[in-house]
Parts: sequence; C-alpha cells; structure tokens
Amino acid sequence: MTRPIIIAGNWKHNPQRIPGESLFREISEGTISRLSADGGDSPVRVVLFPPLPWLGWFVSNASQFDRSAVEIGVQEVSDRPLGAFTGEVGAQLAQQFGAEWALVGHSERRSIFGETDPQAASRVKAAATAGLRPILCIGETLEQREAGETFEVVSRQLETGLSKLDEEFEYALAYEPVWAIGTGRTATTQQVEEVHRHLREVLRRARGASADEVPILYGGSVKPDNAQALLGIDGVDGALVGGASLLSASFLGILDAGIATA
Repeated sequence: MTRPIIIAGNWKHNPQRIPGESLFREISEGTISRLSADGGDSPVRVVLFPPLPWLGWFVSNASQFDRSAVEIGVQEVSDRPLGAFTGEVGAQLAQQFGAEWALVGHSERRSIFGETDPQAASRVKAAATAGLRPILCIGETLEQREAGETFEVVSRQLETGLSKLDEEFEYALAYEPVWAIGTGRTATTQQVEEVHRHLREVLRRARGASADEVPILYGGSVKPDNAQALLGIDGVDGALVGGASLLSASFLGILDAGIATA
C-alpha cells in the first residue's frame, strides 16, 4: 500500500497580511517548481493551514497566483450547522470558501481551549461530511509520557476521535507529542517509530484493511535539519510543521526532505 507523503504547514495565529502574502507566494512557487520536476507524478502533497481570514484572500485573489500544487486547510472547524452560532465557522462554509482540509484536536485547541475527545469526534465527522479531509491530531503531554501513559492516551484519542466517522471518508492522523511542540525538543526516532507503529495497529483493529490507506504524520519541532531523519522513519507519512512553516526556506527544506524520502 502506497500512501501519500503529506507536508503540512500550520501557521497558527501568524503571520500578518503583507508578510503572509509573500510567504504564501514563495511557498507556492517553490512547491510548484519542485513537484513539477517529477512530471506531476510525485506522491508528495503540500497543505497549508493559515488563519481563517486567509480563505477569503485565496478566493478573491485566485487569478493572481498559481495554487495548483498547494492545498488549503482550516486550523479549526465547528461542528455546528449554519444558523445562530455567533463566532462559529462550520465545515460547510469553510469548504465553500476553498478549504480542502481541517485540523481537528490540535494540542493547543485541547490544552488552551479545552477541546475534548468527544468534541474532536464531532468535528471530524462534520469536516468529512462537508467534503473536507480531517487530520486528527493526537499526542501525550510530558507528564503522561513520564508516567508511561503514552500508548493509552494516543489510543483513546484515536479511537474516540474517529468513533463517529464512517468508513468511506478520507482522513489522516498527526502524532504530535505535546512536549515536543514549540519547545525545541524533538522525539527520538525510536520514540516516533514506536508510537506510529502502535497507532497503525490500533487503526487496523478499529478499521480493518482500510487502516493501511491512512497517512500518519509526525508533528513536533520538525525542521530542515531533522526532517530527513524523521521522514525516513518507517510508518511516518509526512510532517505537520509549525514554526518552520513561517519561513519559506525552512518549509521548502522540509519539503525537499519529503521528496527525497518518498
């Protein structure tokens, strides 16, 4: 089973508009030049998750740039339908404004905004039903790892997060050890391989043969200097990149590693 390699950039609450426009154009042009060198047959896919206002910019400026090699996602999506829900942006509306992917259950949504596993499950379902491809983010805190609870935590997050999702929908997972996000710390290759292997086993028990089609990304201080080692791990199908996605040279360097290991 050949799964795509997904190099995804999570811009979080960054950047401001002018540098953001330049950043997107540089990443888009760099991605096109790299993937076109493979004659369009590259298994690598590039996804950016900008702050929500960028969706409108992408739609209104579509004729000014080539977005053919870069897919766009939202960092958070509501499970509420259209209606009287002030401040919410649902999956259907995000999809109509050009989103193709949705992050769900990112550690910052869980730790800062209190998103629970059942809420993540509802949002995964809402995203997929609206035509978005959800990436369910899972991962343990430092305290949970030191207590030997890593496998228990990620299993629960995976099983609950997918519990409302029907078999026919496309989705991906991202393992992001919370203790390695924005801290400069990176999990060892052995730690990453162990968790990714465990997640694949849990997926197979829950989903059967279709589990082998699901990409599992790694996210946790991925940078150009460690990307090739991380992406070369058996069972790692891409990277969810945070801070390094805010510099085009860094993000494209990680893309180069993804192409080299594909």
